[in-house]
Amino acid sequence: MKVAVELEAKLQENFGWSLNEFYLMYFLSEAPEKKLRLQQLESMVGLSQSAVSRLVSRFEAKGCGALQRTTCDDDRRSIYTSLTPIGQEKLDRAQVTVNEVLFEAFPRTEVKELLEDMLRLSPQQQP
Repeated sequence: MKVAVELEAKLQENFGWSLNEFYLMYFLSEAPEKKLRLQQLESMVGLSQSAVSRLVSRFEAKGCGALQRTTCDDDRRSIYTSLTPIGQEKLDRAQVTVNEVLFEAFPRTEVKELLEDMLRLSPQQQP
């Protein structure tokens, strides 16, 4: 848990982001077309749908232009959140900070193994 606390502190200090906001941006960056439905983000970030919706709203309220919401053409009730080019640029800078914290906390070989394990357990990879 110490690493998560350190990540949260560095992201907050350098970018004004919570760790959940970083996860949100990261999962969007990895998605096809860099967009996901709120329901999909719910399971990835590990929050309820209303909490994810509030997270996206808070992020949008910061006015940084990193995210964009659009209505699904097939189902008007579904809303997509997408990562904009500005958001990708911000995420790329935040990723440097995350990597620095992880490399400080774990030897590089441990980080590589941890990331490989996380990718194997990713909700996107499960059937």
